[in-house]
Amino acid sequence: MHLVLARLPDAPPGPKGLSLFLVPKFYANGHRSAVVCERIEEKMGLHGSPTCVMRFDEATAWIVGEPGKGLNAMFVMMNAARLHVALQGIGLLDAAWQKADSYSKERRQMRAPGARDTSLIQDHPAMRRILDTQRAWIDGGRVLAYRTALELDLLKRHPDAGRRDAAQRWCSLVTPVMKAAFTHQAFYGASECLQVFGGHGYVREWGIEQIVRDARVAMIYEGTNEIQAIDLLVRKVLPDGGAGLLSLLNELRADLDPSHAPDALALRQFAALGELTLELVEAAARDGALAFWVADDYLRATALALLAWAWARIERTLAAEGADRARRWLPAARAMRHWVLPEFDMRASIIRARCTASEAARTD
Repeated sequence: MHLVLARLPDAPPGPKGLSLFLVPKFYANGHRSAVVCERIEEKMGLHGSPTCVMRFDEATAWIVGEPGKGLNAMFVMMNAARLHVALQGIGLLDAAWQKADSYSKERRQMRAPGARDTSLIQDHPAMRRILDTQRAWIDGGRVLAYRTALELDLLKRHPDAGRRDAAQRWCSLVTPVMKAAFTHQAFYGASECLQVFGGHGYVREWGIEQIVRDARVAMIYEGTNEIQAIDLLVRKVLPDGGAGLLSLLNELRADLDPSHAPDALALRQFAALGELTLELVEAAARDGALAFWVADDYLRATALALLAWAWARIERTLAAEGADRARRWLPAARAMRHWVLPEFDMRASIIRARCTASEAARTD
């Protein structure tokens, strides 16, 4: 079966004229549909999932839902698909990390600082930094994915309307962040993992290059990452003056203890993100284009603040773990603090500089 967006003969132009139709491959009487696959596209990756050019001339179809409401129906599916693609990003990054980590434990090259003999690649600081950084993204992403799954259940089943509203707020705000941040990291992080292989990574035999190719499309389909950033800032944060985002941050603050260093770091980033949001609300009211210029930076800053919270949750549990088990998490926790979260200040600086430039241009 094929779901197709098309226009009825009397439909108006633009998105509001699109309706959703179902076109089967076979009809109830056993006759084959007139739909034809004209060619299979040659893609960069995802070769196991053919992408085709389809021709629907003279094919009989049934309308799904109301005329002109096709995009509304498609977005119901797309909201779920955005979360699925976010998980695809986490999974692809984990697959790349597993290959790189395994290779780094077998391959010897040069001497690491302080070593007398040829060292394993995993002992070189540059490679350790790559591996630990990707592990930090993977583990933090899983925490956010699990929390989102719980919120989806609460949204559907919780008896209290207020708690359902909070779950809706989480899903609405975090979905575009998850989709954009983790598909971005899937591609760039997988490319970093390829670096661990050196020249071998560029050869198909090792499989890492396939992950890099497959990951690239996740930044595009189900709404490009740029659209996700616009969705977050322009459509969800600014219209209510940042109230929804600030409420979400306040809910997450309730779980944090400022006397615990990882919690204190997350609290500082929440405070900075809240201040940044209010500054943007004020500046965007004077410059309609401003939010579109800084939407990517704002989404990235939000993702980093949420990662700080996720890792605070992880590190809180380490005290109850045995030393051997806790050791598995510590390098990634350090990588998150040293090499991932500092990006937050850079993104905030970019946004504030753009706000300042916008105000200066307005007053000239």
